[in-house]
Amino acid sequence: MSFLIYLIQKIFNFIYMFFKLFPVDNNRILFISRQSDKPSLDFRLLIKELNKKGNKKIVIITKRIEKKYFVALRKNFFIMFRQMYHLARSRICIVDGYNVAVSFLKHKKSLKIFQLWHSLGAIKKFGYQTMISKKDRRIAKVSYLHKNYNYIIASSDYEIPFLMEAFNYDRNNFYIAGLPRIDYLLKSSMKNKKKIYKKYPGFINKKVILYAPTFRNNNNYRFEELIDKVDYSKYVLIIKKHENIHYEIGDLKGAYLIDDFSTLKLLSVADYVITDYSAVSIEAAILNIPIYIWAYDYEEYKKDPGLNVNLKKEFGHYFSEDIDEIYAMLDKKYDLNVVLDFKNKNVKYLDKRVTKRLANFILKESNYE
Repeated sequence: MSFLIYLIQKIFNFIYMFFKLFPVDNNRILFISRQSDKPSLDFRLLIKELNKKGNKKIVIITKRIEKKYFVALRKNFFIMFRQMYHLARSRICIVDGYNVAVSFLKHKKSLKIFQLWHSLGAIKKFGYQTMISKKDRRIAKVSYLHKNYNYIIASSDYEIPFLMEAFNYDRNNFYIAGLPRIDYLLKSSMKNKKKIYKKYPGFINKKVILYAPTFRNNNNYRFEELIDKVDYSKYVLIIKKHENIHYEIGDLKGAYLIDDFSTLKLLSVADYVITDYSAVSIEAAILNIPIYIWAYDYEEYKKDPGLNVNLKKEFGHYFSEDIDEIYAMLDKKYDLNVVLDFKNKNVKYLDKRVTKRLANFILKESNYE
């Protein structure tokens, strides 16, 4: 398999040589994502800010791609040619995850590549941190996993050691700015709350619990247990599934399974957030919402894929493997210092200028005039 990947890399670089004959368009900024078929909120906010800085030609190539290497190559063969063309012609490229064309190819020196990892913080292990076996390491090497980035954007000093391991880069390749969604959370909460209350007026007079679990490869979810044990006379329970979760929930009873509002928008109406190893905990902390960690598979998850953050230590008695314990705590006063400490550790900038700071840095480091 390693030899086959090596051979594919050589073939694509040979083809890419011809694309590199095209001149660089100094105003062209390329956004590439395999996370979604549409530009993410972070991309949209950053594009809006970059467009304030003068005449830009923004090119967006977004296509949800499977993680399986050869399946991804086969299904997206022609998209790679489009990516090659624009990589050869762009001055700046911004990605939010691993992309074959970005990391696989030998680019012009004039191209600057910035990684805006799609998750806020680094609670879970990923990338090189999960490459344990020699085979995994060998495939990562020949796949040029996470290669060619000039800078990787971080949200705090705290997460940089984890990101250094995950991306296999030195400290000088990281820049602390945060993701544009931080500004969005701080600026748009009231507007989002009004929109949600208009559609769901029943949320207004009850305490709202938002449950947003992380994706699990083993499909080990306990939605029914959560639904069965909530007191619907006192609480509204909103369930927000990760986009990769395809688990079918049976009887919702009084709970709401909401797809028409994003997790970030739903945080605006949440009085409590129940989550596990998801970055939702950091996003909720930005809005000072009481957070409860329901980690029913904690020991298992610590082993695979693994955790960078000791959530037991961070959240103390607000961490539990038992949903009954968490529900019992909802009526008690919450020590918000727990959330504030967690927020300040994971997010450096909360001044509503994250997007502007990030755009200025990208243009400056790319020698944009």
